[in-house]
Amino acid sequence: MAGPRDINPNDMISVRPAPARRVAPVVPPAPWLFAGAMALSSAVAVFGGLVLGYMAATGHGIGDTKWTEAVQSHGRLQLFSWVSVFVLALLFEFGVRLNQAPMLPAKPRMAVLLACGIGPIVAAAGQLGVPPDRVLMVAGALLLAAGGLGGAGLIWRIPAPRALSIDIHPLWLRFSATWLAIAAVAHLVAVLRADGRIVALPDTWFVNEVTVRGFVTFAIVGVGFRAFPGHLGLPVVEQRWQQILLAWFTAAVLLAALSAGAFGLGHAGWLTRVADLTFAAALLALTWRTGVLRALRRPPPGERYALLVPVAWLGLVAYAVALAAQAVLTDLSDRSLYEEGAVRHLFMLGFMAPLMAAMAHIVLARFATGRLLWENRLTAGFVCLVAATPLRVLPVLFTSSPGSAGKYLLATAALLTAVGLGLVAAVAMHTSRVAWQRQRAHRRA
Repeated sequence: MAGPRDINPNDMISVRPAPARRVAPVVPPAPWLFAGAMALSSAVAVFGGLVLGYMAATGHGIGDTKWTEAVQSHGRLQLFSWVSVFVLALLFEFGVRLNQAPMLPAKPRMAVLLACGIGPIVAAAGQLGVPPDRVLMVAGALLLAAGGLGGAGLIWRIPAPRALSIDIHPLWLRFSATWLAIAAVAHLVAVLRADGRIVALPDTWFVNEVTVRGFVTFAIVGVGFRAFPGHLGLPVVEQRWQQILLAWFTAAVLLAALSAGAFGLGHAGWLTRVADLTFAAALLALTWRTGVLRALRRPPPGERYALLVPVAWLGLVAYAVALAAQAVLTDLSDRSLYEEGAVRHLFMLGFMAPLMAAMAHIVLARFATGRLLWENRLTAGFVCLVAATPLRVLPVLFTSSPGSAGKYLLATAALLTAVGLGLVAAVAMHTSRVAWQRQRAHRRA
């Protein structure tokens, strides 16, 4: 039997080549999904949440006859149908990329986003009196709870690239999603405990603050720790400080939850002050350690978002200062919902919404189409949101009765906010459509 060395090298071996196969370029599943979620959630904020907020703030329509229902429905739509969908869609994208993990399947992501988006709409319809009102409130709350739990499950599925003792960063995104699940389940319990269509104010406060201080803040910090050094040229926050801040923010959210007096638990005003001061101090410490405001003095050249992000961050500093001042200088029993809402809007409208628009300059290009489409419109949306903030906050920051002039400013703020979020929605929807068309082209290739 001949071995390899017995083969005559001059012998010709005929090999029939295999037929060539056409291989489609590899693209992430549903690259249009997150941009579409950003667009639709922002549209809900404009045509649902903002309309109810305007009516409640100015006393028009159901804002006069059903003021409490309008305020609570406004908060539900803005915090969940808009914010939770918008932020979760980005966490699904950032989570896998920051951990070098494969993309999450499209269908579970879509199911979670739809549940978080549609559930609050159904619940709001019931609370505003659409029959059967209680059934709709509970059904919407159940859908939202399922979405919150599903979103947390997907984020926790993303494997960490290194041991958490070496790199604690994945816990920021995991804790963020966990806070959303807690808030969504708490919202279900609050609806079940509601007196007719009115949810108890302490229960509502618990849900709102866990969502804002837990879900939203942890998501922003987790993304910022990785995105800011690369995109803004800021120093990396070392592990020791990430651990300190993670414990600090977790304690701040727990203190707020315990101080709410929700679900029949006792309420302590002094604990609310401690919770507010702890959270405000954590935000200022975060600002100091990240150095994000340094970019205002010398923003990296060439990218517009390098200036927009620190401008948006000024709203967070204003919120932290106002929250601390409110904790120290005002009597909790004398605060009106207008005054508490003004401080919360410093976070929501003055910081979070502009930061969403600023970060959209990055994610819509890098995650969807490779380049930013309609950049000037997106920047104009950012400017409208920043301009709306003082008009929304100042008329009711120190009073429970804005008066006719204050109502005019609130209406102007609502209009500017609607234009700003409408522009963000339009740019995101256009980007989603282009990404969809490119995916179809790849499939046909």
